[in-house]
Amino acid sequence: MTRLVMLEIGGLGFVRSIRPGAKKLRGDVCVAVVDEQNNALWFWMGSGVQYDKRRTAKAKAEQITTEGQRIGDETFGRGYSLILLDQDSLEDPTTSNNYNNLIALLESPMEISIVPNPKGTLIVGLLQGTAPSAPVLTSDPAAAETTAPQEPATPIKPTSTKKATKLDFEAALMAIIRVHHQVHIEYRSKGDTEEVSIESIDGLTHKMKRSKGKLTFKWDSKTPKEYKQLVAQELKNLAG
Repeated sequence: MTRLVMLEIGGLGFVRSIRPGAKKLRGDVCVAVVDEQNNALWFWMGSGVQYDKRRTAKAKAEQITTEGQRIGDETFGRGYSLILLDQDSLEDPTTSNNYNNLIALLESPMEISIVPNPKGTLIVGLLQGTAPSAPVLTSDPAAAETTAPQEPATPIKPTSTKKATKLDFEAALMAIIRVHHQVHIEYRSKGDTEEVSIESIDGLTHKMKRSKGKLTFKWDSKTPKEYKQLVAQELKNLAG
């Protein structure tokens, strides 16, 4: 039998062990599922969870993949693949497949064991031999090729008036928000130059700059190709 632990992670990074079950994947919580069978940590982010809480909870989930999760005198979870599951992105094929795999896993027959832990008891699911082995499709940009070359700045079509340029600037920002749903934005302005840094919940940081009527956009070097395609499609939608 292999082990499975389900952890609800609060906004300050506090962790609470909960009984494994598909119904625990609600819209108001962040949940980590440490899955020994697939060597994976499934990290669920409900659509109703605010950006700051998501960011803190994700950092805690990443910590588990680095340091592991204690079960009694043992530690497991170290080195596991981090699989991001954002409820706002379930229309994405990779996220949807991973979500369905996790649901099947959580609905598998399992025995429940209560194990004493240094910080309280831990509820451990012991999967039976019939539990499906989920094909893990990575959705964590950090697991992508880290030696990828830096994406060059991409010019966006210059415009002839200040009004049109502003609309292009805002459209590009809106396209990013529509794809990532929750982002942290930093804005700087000096003279006729505006710069925006856009950080998504999955750790990607894109940079946008408008200067003298010209708009350029620089992707984070770890940005998946699928993200770029989605942003390009959103720009087309906004253009009408």
